[in-house]
Amino acid sequence: MCIRRFEGETFMTSLPCKSVSAVLSLLACLILFATPAQAQHSDWLMGTDGLLSGQQAPQGIYYSNIWSYYHAAGSDFGEIGRLKCGPRDRVCLGLNLGRNGSLDLFVDQNAFIWTSPYKALGATYGFLVDVPFAIAHANGAGSIEPVLSLGAGSLALPSIQSSASATKGGITDMHVEPINLGWHFRQLDAIISSGFFAPAGPYNSNAKLNIGYGHWTGVFGVGGVAYADAERTWSLSIYTHYLLYGSQMGRNYTLGDVVPFEWGVGKSLNLSNGILKQVTLGAVGYAQWQVTNNQLDLNPTTRIATSAVNVLEHTSARVYSAGPAINLLTKYGLFSLRYYEEFGANATPSGRQLMFSLTL
Repeated sequence: MCIRRFEGETFMTSLPCKSVSAVLSLLACLILFATPAQAQHSDWLMGTDGLLSGQQAPQGIYYSNIWSYYHAAGSDFGEIGRLKCGPRDRVCLGLNLGRNGSLDLFVDQNAFIWTSPYKALGATYGFLVDVPFAIAHANGAGSIEPVLSLGAGSLALPSIQSSASATKGGITDMHVEPINLGWHFRQLDAIISSGFFAPAGPYNSNAKLNIGYGHWTGVFGVGGVAYADAERTWSLSIYTHYLLYGSQMGRNYTLGDVVPFEWGVGKSLNLSNGILKQVTLGAVGYAQWQVTNNQLDLNPTTRIATSAVNVLEHTSARVYSAGPAINLLTKYGLFSLRYYEEFGANATPSGRQLMFSLTL
């Protein structure tokens, strides 16, 4: 019989110790620091973190696969289109909120993670690379993220999405996190991270739908997991990031910075079943706020055009979400399932998301 203690919990099993170590490594793969990818509201794929987001994995090398499906439909989309204004019906900028559309987004994340034996500032050092793939199908005003599609040589903003449907797929923008520092205490785990999104996905500034975002993005994160009991079976997790967008490739604008925030509350139950080792039940959710204005490199010459540009620059997006989650630790691996229902959206679509994680 092997007795092991992991994250404040004691496991007793008749399996060899090496087998127990392998199973616990599976658990670590899905409570690693965040593994973001292409998303429905920003570069960060919200909902990825799960029940124990602000926790760094134990020392080792890991591979984690996370699959997600996001759907939004209705009149929650924003569309940038032509608006006649000024003398002689000159075309200037216009932003139409409440436009009809639909979006279906499938994302498969492939994260390669290393938690090293090295220390920095009293914390364990880690590293992450995430290579995601996605398929997007959009109708009407649907799009993957807010894009200010500026017309060349004028103040016109042609519509980013026509009434026709569009489908694209392929590799999306890669996330690289060269700095990941984790602190581990008796009742608290904390994490600080820093990295960037590289524009690896295909992007065409004149296309109706893109898989790549067409800009670099700096990412800074801080989070933690607090445990209410000595056995660490009750947990409260939070993980927040700051996304600093670079200028858009082939266009003269820069999107405003955003803050995605994720949380999870869970209760773990240890079982004596030979197949099912542990069940964690709880609730998860996320929120995102745009915290700086969009920047448009334009010089409107009329009062009406200036007003339209001002509306575009000061339109800020936000969205909230919550839903149930369950983690199953088995002798074959760790399975995780969670569902998110969005609400309170402004200047961004409101939909629902299903996420499934499998670590082998």
